[in-house]
Amino acid sequence: MGTIARVLGGALIGMVCTFIFYFIPFVNSIAPLLGGLLGGYYADGGSRGGLKTGVLMTVFMIIPGFLLGGILGSILRDAPVLGGLVAASAFIITIVIVAHTAVIGIIGSVIGAVLAEKETI
Repeated sequence: MGTIARVLGGALIGMVCTFIFYFIPFVNSIAPLLGGLLGGYYADGGSRGGLKTGVLMTVFMIIPGFLLGGILGSILRDAPVLGGLVAASAFIITIVIVAHTAVIGIIGSVIGAVLAEKETI
């Protein structure tokens, strides 16, 4: 299988695993690290392949994050009293969650790819 296919597959594996790990109590704080680790390990392209996998995983996770944040914001926008505040903060909260996922996921992906590379030597 080609390198691009491994990176794409690793990014998808990392994204799915991260979503699953987010629902497990006490594990959800390191969910992007674990998802990135598994995705990077699958991609197995060294640190450069791990970086590509982590960035692509982040791009894949940005799309549903902003869609869910936008839906939540539009639903709560017309709520009385705190609706406007909640709608405005939905965007900021989404950015914080995506940034957390991006940084930690990329680190995990690079570590996973380096571990896979060391194992093949």
